[in-house]
Amino acid sequence: MSSMTKKQKEQALIVLAVIFLLAISAYAWFLVYTPAKESRIAAEQTFKSEREVLMALQEQLKAMPEDERVSTSELQQKVSVEPLTELIVLQLEQAELLSRSQVQTIGILEAPLQLLTPVEGIENVQKVQTTVSFETEDYAGITRFIEEIEAMKRILIIDSISFQSNGEVTTADGGDEVLQVTLSFSAFFRPDLIALSDTLPKVDTPPPANKVDPLPKNDGTDLGTVEEDDADTEVDVDVDVEIEEEEDVAAAQSNDHVAGAQMAAFHKVVSGDTLYNISERYYGDDSGIEPIRQANNMTDYLVKTGTTLKLPEKP
Repeated sequence: MSSMTKKQKEQALIVLAVIFLLAISAYAWFLVYTPAKESRIAAEQTFKSEREVLMALQEQLKAMPEDERVSTSELQQKVSVEPLTELIVLQLEQAELLSRSQVQTIGILEAPLQLLTPVEGIENVQKVQTTVSFETEDYAGITRFIEEIEAMKRILIIDSISFQSNGEVTTADGGDEVLQVTLSFSAFFRPDLIALSDTLPKVDTPPPANKVDPLPKNDGTDLGTVEEDDADTEVDVDVDVEIEEEEDVAAAQSNDHVAGAQMAAFHKVVSGDTLYNISERYYGDDSGIEPIRQANNMTDYLVKTGTTLKLPEKP
């Protein structure tokens, strides 16, 4: 067998190179270019349809009267993009105050919304399930507590109500037992609407006190000692100032009670204070709640620790 000439070898290499290039071209066409082209066409069609929907919604919005338009911030007060558990806790505190109840425990759990029959458009809705246990004196307290919860602007569902009722009153001193109540309700939020985070409802909470825990960690490594004497001096000074302020307020309150003509002019709010117990302390009942709110231009029934409230004369 005669060996191939140099020219024949060159021609064979050229043929193989052409076949290789054709194979690469076919691979790129069928497995890369064609799928990318189909994806681009599908994206353009989706964009076109979404644009048409947007233009239709804009036309509807222009045709809608001004008084019927609803902003996203108002809608988020009903279904927000975040759980906003702080607002739920604040509403529970208000319900506790106005119903003259005592909250024992609060449990909050975030979970997906599960429906027996799937509904289109709410696949991403999450729920905040809240369970609260409280004590109240009578059934009117239960009703008032539930009314304050339902007064929230958020869309919510009362899941369950259970209470331990008192037995039949057979003696004159047998009617002072409290009712043990457990209430469970669910609110909702949409975590997928991240673009609306700027319009979230604002939570009116006091700023942090930035206090340092003086207690030891008790983990075997930190005994809670202060290395510098200056730190002890600063803590003592702060404590002395607070004690002096409390003594001044107590002295002013004592002088006002002795005079009998007017109630104490001011009250410094400490931890655990509520409008109800402040009114009961200075006015003897809850008749001072509304005058105190009006005198201090309060928009709700919550008081902040560290603030000073102006106390008007007894109505």
